[in-house]
Amino acid sequence: GTSSFTRRSCQTVLATHLLSFSRVIAPILPHLAEDVWQNLPFPYTWEDGSPARFVFDARWPPSNEEWLSLSQEEVDFWGNILELRTEVNKVLEIARGGKLIGSSLDAKVSLYTSDENLASRLHEMCMAAKEADNLHRIFITSQAEILESLEEELVGNTPYTGECEVQGKMVWIGVSRAEGSKCERCWNYSPLVGSFPNHPTLCRRCHGVVGVQPLPSVAAAVS
Repeated sequence: GTSSFTRRSCQTVLATHLLSFSRVIAPILPHLAEDVWQNLPFPYTWEDGSPARFVFDARWPPSNEEWLSLSQEEVDFWGNILELRTEVNKVLEIARGGKLIGSSLDAKVSLYTSDENLASRLHEMCMAAKEADNLHRIFITSQAEILESLEEELVGNTPYTGECEVQGKMVWIGVSRAEGSKCERCWNYSPLVGSFPNHPTLCRRCHGVVGVQPLPSVAAAVS
């Protein structure tokens, strides 16, 4: 819905990128940048409310000190998450080559590390209330889980596995088929697909989204 924090935060990021890119490329590709600026889906205004009618009126994008104020520890952590995503993608690609999955949304990723702090942080991401911060969204898979222990039976039953190093600690990666059925709206797999009588083909997230949307009005016929 329009009040969704995840939806609005994604819109903010996209709008910021669009405004920044169009201003940065303006000195090199002025016609393209101006074309983008004249077709912005929203007006760009200064603090006093006056509009920037042309891309060169907007000037060079300033640095946002608030967005750059993350601690070095947090910056390093997200760097490690991106490295972990790269390693997960390698195992996903092997699983794709082995015909276990087609797209990454067909997969469930299991992770194990003996480092309690890292495991705790990854588990928090799996349970994140903010959808965009959820670990399976970052991996672009249907599911992601953090294992408390690494049992031989589990390793033997996991079709594709790999290992990588994060923060000096080894992380075991397992890829298997996602659980549940495929949501026809977002294409994520979920055990809850089929649980909602009014929308039996949707997952819980999509059921919530569709449920708050008003029915579209019928367009008037033109004779």
